[in-house]
Amino acid sequence: MTDYYKILGVEQNASKEEIKVAYEKQVEKLKKEVVNEKRLNQFLNIFDEAYEALSSLEQNQLTDENKTLIINPQEVQKVLEGDDKSKNYIDGVNSKRKGRTSNRKKNNFTEKVVPQNKEKKNVYKKNKFNDKKEEQVRKQKSVEERSKSNTKSTINLIMLPFKILLLPLIAVLTVVIALLQIINIISWIATKLLIVGSISAGAIHLYQVKLGQPMNYNILILAASVLIASFFLPYILKFVLKALQTLNNVLKDFVF
Repeated sequence: MTDYYKILGVEQNASKEEIKVAYEKQVEKLKKEVVNEKRLNQFLNIFDEAYEALSSLEQNQLTDENKTLIINPQEVQKVLEGDDKSKNYIDGVNSKRKGRTSNRKKNNFTEKVVPQNKEKKNVYKKNKFNDKKEEQVRKQKSVEERSKSNTKSTINLIMLPFKILLLPLIAVLTVVIALLQIINIISWIATKLLIVGSISAGAIHLYQVKLGQPMNYNILILAASVLIASFFLPYILKFVLKALQTLNNVLKDFVF
């Protein structure tokens, strides 16, 4: 059985006030020295249990001391018959009284302490189970993260030769994109001139045909082809430029 006197640091004949003072000192000392909140609560529960048990025991002692011993008339008559018999009888009665008092103390103490001990043990087991569960979850997450990191490192090592081979391609694409941007600016002016020239060439030839010269279909086909090409060329250049930029960005993301 737990020695509550030893836990609070008091003698077994200590008064209720001494027990209270010792309890308060122990609690104050714990709050100063123990930093971990969980451990502090566990120690406080132990000191609370000890204080409640000793306070209950002290109250039972006070109650028993105030009780009056009742003796039957026949027993009083027997006591009066002789001093020796009276003395022995009174000693026996006092011994019985002390035995009953001791039994009541033990019963009251056991009835109060046992449920508290069970409750504390259940809370401790529950906290211990939760701690183990949290530790298992942390370990599992750590293993998963380590596995992902190792897998990623392996993939990077495998892809390293391909990344090195793609570096020249990225450089070429960068140069081609720069040239296409320049060509796109120049083509905007060139297409306008080509459109005007093709329309002018076709119109002049048709005027000459009207004046009596023979029809030359090659000139008309060439003028129409230049007109159509000049109209769609800027859009084609923009599409090709955008496609090459997208491809270059994808390769850069993969390599770097």
